[in-house]
Amino acid sequence: MLAKIIDGSSIPSFVLNKAHEVTYWNTAIEALTGIKRGEIIGTDEQWRAFYTEKRPIMADLIVDEASAGEIETYYRECEKSRLIDGAYEAEDYFQALGRKGKWLHFTASPIRDNSGEIIGAIETLEDVTERKRAEDNLRHYLKEITRAQEEERKRIARELHDDTAQILGSLSRQLDNFVRKKQGFAPNEVLFLKDLQAQLNRGVQGVHRFIQNLRPSLLDDLGLIPAVRSLVKGLQESDGIAADLNVLGEERRFSPEVELLLFRIVQEALNNIRRHAQASDTRVVIEFAKDKVKLTITDNGRGFSLPGRVDDLPRSGKLGLAGMQERARLLGGTLEVKSAPGKGTILIVEVPSIVSDFTPPTG
Repeated sequence: MLAKIIDGSSIPSFVLNKAHEVTYWNTAIEALTGIKRGEIIGTDEQWRAFYTEKRPIMADLIVDEASAGEIETYYRECEKSRLIDGAYEAEDYFQALGRKGKWLHFTASPIRDNSGEIIGAIETLEDVTERKRAEDNLRHYLKEITRAQEEERKRIARELHDDTAQILGSLSRQLDNFVRKKQGFAPNEVLFLKDLQAQLNRGVQGVHRFIQNLRPSLLDDLGLIPAVRSLVKGLQESDGIAADLNVLGEERRFSPEVELLLFRIVQEALNNIRRHAQASDTRVVIEFAKDKVKLTITDNGRGFSLPGRVDDLPRSGKLGLAGMQERARLLGGTLEVKSAPGKGTILIVEVPSIVSDFTPPTG
């Protein structure tokens, strides 16, 4: 009966027994892998369908009752199934499948006897190559949009600096000279002119802050850490929020595009704290590890209820967080959000340190 059910399914599936031998290999997985059931049933060579060298596949790990940590050594992006107790699922790219390789989403579940002991495992697979290609294309478009956006920010910042800021600064200096040289002003007129000059100076300072937000010169000249330090200092001085930056590990530089994306993630996080969190304290930690860069941004604000998944952020109106997630993805990284009403918020961004340019990851 089990064989009839599995073989009648259009979902590629196979079953292993406790000895890691293939006991069922349905028609759908024959079509996916090109391996006929007669070649593989009764053997422990299921790895041949996916890899060029022998190694455990997900179903093998389930049969062995491997821990989550052990499974993650083979499948970094795996997670526990939300539906099946003891099952795990993951996505991976398999170069050996087809002419150009395939992306597969697979779930391996334990098979138990009446006493609850694991006596085998069933693994089901789904070809998600087209979806992954669509995601890569979308990521490419997002990369180009982000690049165009940053170029436009740079152009506007340059024009503001060269035109608007210069004009306002010149007007302030002329007004100052006029007040100092001109005699015979009534006291109330002097106060009026000095107040006018103070407003002009505030306008100049505001334009300079706007320029720095559009395209911080510190980032171009000195790099990520000085630019982030300036953001943290600005949050403390302008908004009265206690803020601190802690850098761990040996600091290193990346390409300008990568540093700009990391900077924008921190900038958006601090803007969210400034506008929405009602926090009195925030901490930014940048950790340079051997194989990754980790950003952790913590605040003691009001927090919020998280959607079911990070991917649901845009639907729940968390567009700033969604933008941070997309920037992290462009760098091949991840965004994790921890928050609850009244409990503050923690943002954790991890990006592979091998990133050296602005190219999105592909299969």
